[in-house]
Amino acid sequence: MLGALIGHAFPAVAEGTTRIQQADGTTQIYHHVMMRMSGATLSLRSSDRQGMLEVTSGACTYLGGLQRCLPYKTIYHDHGTAHTIALEHGTVYTNMTGDAVRLPHSGDRLGPHEVMVLLHTIRGTYVSVKGTLDQLK
Repeated sequence: MLGALIGHAFPAVAEGTTRIQQADGTTQIYHHVMMRMSGATLSLRSSDRQGMLEVTSGACTYLGGLQRCLPYKTIYHDHGTAHTIALEHGTVYTNMTGDAVRLPHSGDRLGPHEVMVLLHTIRGTYVSVKGTLDQLK
């Protein structure tokens, strides 16, 4: 699990970009999204601090320094209410090294300590997140 590799005393923190594409094709891109990894949960908070998405992962595999985990719980918090988001499928990639690592079956690379989240909801929404964590152990 991510908690075994990420410092427990202080969560890893970063900023990233989130892209949300609705089933009807409309797309929103959010820059300066605050990312916080604590144990197996990645929390994404919008820069206006209005909404937060929590992605909890498990079932991790490792390819060298690349960690691939499957999210099993996704919750959206907005104005004091929590909504569980049903996923069709998803993946959380974390580069645990200080070097760029190539993603499997792709020409794309993740930079050092970079996280990439790919989610597809049951309602047909695609969510992608990319950012660099400031601390990995």
